[in-house]
Amino acid sequence: MTIRNERARPVSALANRVSAEQIRILKFRGWRLRAQIGCLGADDPYFSAVETNERAAKSRKRGPFLRKTEMPKGRAFLRHEKTNFPWWFKLNIEERVFRKHAPALWEEINGLADGLGVPLERAVMAFGNNGLRPPLGACSAVMAAGVYGRNYDFQPRYYGARFALLQTKESYASIGATELLTDRLDGMNEHGLTIGLHLVRMNPRAPGLSCVLIVRAVLDQCATPKDAVAMLRRLPHAMRYNYSLLDADGISAVVEAHPGSVAVRTGDWLACTNHFQSLSLRPLNRRSAHSQQRLAPLDAWAAQRLSAEAMFSTLNRSTSPAFHHGYTRGAGTLHTIVAEPIKRHILIGIGGNAAALEEDMLDVSFTQWVNGKDLPVAHLDGQLGGVSQPFEWPIPRSRRKPAEWQ
Repeated sequence: MTIRNERARPVSALANRVSAEQIRILKFRGWRLRAQIGCLGADDPYFSAVETNERAAKSRKRGPFLRKTEMPKGRAFLRHEKTNFPWWFKLNIEERVFRKHAPALWEEINGLADGLGVPLERAVMAFGNNGLRPPLGACSAVMAAGVYGRNYDFQPRYYGARFALLQTKESYASIGATELLTDRLDGMNEHGLTIGLHLVRMNPRAPGLSCVLIVRAVLDQCATPKDAVAMLRRLPHAMRYNYSLLDADGISAVVEAHPGSVAVRTGDWLACTNHFQSLSLRPLNRRSAHSQQRLAPLDAWAAQRLSAEAMFSTLNRSTSPAFHHGYTRGAGTLHTIVAEPIKRHILIGIGGNAAALEEDMLDVSFTQWVNGKDLPVAHLDGQLGGVSQPFEWPIPRSRRKPAEWQ
């Protein structure tokens, strides 16, 4: 796939509403990962192919997107045209919630429905709040001296593997890792506000918004940690999560969110993993020995006030105490981001030891992108497990029959 430099193309209603560049992993080849850039609306990253206006005119009944797609998830989604909705799903309630908390995202989901030729109810269920698979894993973040560093740990099988650069009229421009196209795992917006999520505990759940939708809402609507904290206090939370924040003025905060209760930690430097540290919420933690073990080195790095490049190397090194190799046990480090909000600058690495090879690390000047300069790369490679413990995915399976079959 070639890079699309257009910010928006009138291929579909989605292209009229959203302009974005997507970095996505195309396939796993051993333990090497390859990511590529396309333009959302011109070459959709999830469904991977669109028709031109001329072809679309010949296939109106199926929508303007090709039904033949390179991505298995896209083929499966478009093949199963019937959706079984849970008893509690009501489109008018979903619309009211989105228009109140994330109006720009509601327009984007409408665009996806139009572009894919699917009913709005199905698009809302697939790309909205309740249809998402909540991301799991053990994520680590450190904020100090105007630098935000984070490792995202998750299972390779369920990794969305996309980074989106988004610029619309209805919200702040932003860059971040996506979850099913519309929502975000982490990212930075045009004001320099940077945010990441950290799972504390999934159960019990309460009626509310998913963590990835909350991150997207913060990037779309907030310019400072003060704005973000106010929003996070106001939003209904479905599960227990930490949210790490840093802005262009060097102000950092960690918001510890529980359905019905929110606590905030602030300081010159902060570290965050997967457990609550505030006295009022500590009793709600799950078993957090591994999370607490990762916190000590993060605190030490924060106190050292590392530069962005040093922070990236420290977090992304495959022998780092913050780099997790549990790919088959629930979570392994899949990407590292380090942001300098004051410079609107962000470093992105897939897998481990990305800084060892220049082509494995993406250096983005977000201000230049917002001003119209497109990214000068066609793909981004990475290596699961780094050089110390390279991990092969998918895991080879034995084809030998059980003894009783022989």
